[in-house]
Amino acid sequence: MYLNLELFQVKFTKYLCFVEIKDLVKTVELSIVEMGLSKEESQADEQGQWILLKNETPIYIDAWDDKQSTPWNYFIFEQDKTVFQITVPFCYGPTLKRSEFLEELLVVNLNLHLGKFSYNTRDNVVVLSYRVPGSAFKPDSLGPTIDALAYYAEMAYHVLKDEFNLKRVVEGN
Repeated sequence: MYLNLELFQVKFTKYLCFVEIKDLVKTVELSIVEMGLSKEESQADEQGQWILLKNETPIYIDAWDDKQSTPWNYFIFEQDKTVFQITVPFCYGPTLKRSEFLEELLVVNLNLHLGKFSYNTRDNVVVLSYRVPGSAFKPDSLGPTIDALAYYAEMAYHVLKDEFNLKRVVEGN
């Protein structure tokens, strides 16, 4: 049996690596509805942005077209400029032992399968985020990915809260 690998690669690359932002937005909306939520109630102010609540924790979902490649875009940017991201605000940056806390998060990041912790100095907020090219978004993975991020946030908070005197970010804060 002969398999034309070049043709397969072209078709596979075309299928996986090119997504229009309108298609990604529609897919995310359908995934939100599939989770039993209202797309209208979840919709944020801008197209391609949604806000969900898990307990009191806000879950921000974004889909957008990246306008410009950076060295951090990986190699897929030329084929797929769309981005899918879930962001969970985790806690405010501690005032004491901040560098030790951030070092601890780097170690925790090594153990996470989905998501990573990062620190926004401007807002003094630590977030947990999951980001993939739009073509890599799998509709049936939205719920499990949100569950995984919520689990990571809960676990890390309980492990680190006393040592670093952490304050959670919750809706209304």
